[in-house]
Amino acid sequence: MKIDALKQYIQLRDNLLKEKTALEARLHQIEKALGGGAVAVVKAAVAHKPSGVKSPNPKHVKNKLSLKEAVMQALAGQALTKHEILDGIKAIGYKFSTKNPTNSLNVLLYTGKTFQKVEGGKFSAIK
Repeated sequence: MKIDALKQYIQLRDNLLKEKTALEARLHQIEKALGGGAVAVVKAAVAHKPSGVKSPNPKHVKNKLSLKEAVMQALAGQALTKHEILDGIKAIGYKFSTKNPTNSLNVLLYTGKTFQKVEGGKFSAIK
């Protein structure tokens, strides 16, 4: 009984491998007929986003400034706490698409070499 199942599995696998080979050969023919640019055409079609098409994430917000630029503006030569920076960013008009914007701010403040922690738990831009 187990031998029959094994034989059936081997036969199905062999059939799938033959079908895969045939499909790959057909794709090669199509690519050749299109001048070798079939892959580029498909990638370009996928990359093209027609106007009026909404972002896949309905909560995604498009800001004029990056978060880093907004933080730089909020700091404007002074040292601020995280909460003060967050308030300053919001005052500029920066919108977060996350429920916890402090996480995004923490990543920016604690990684990279743009900002540094100074006395009193405040942050400033590295000059």
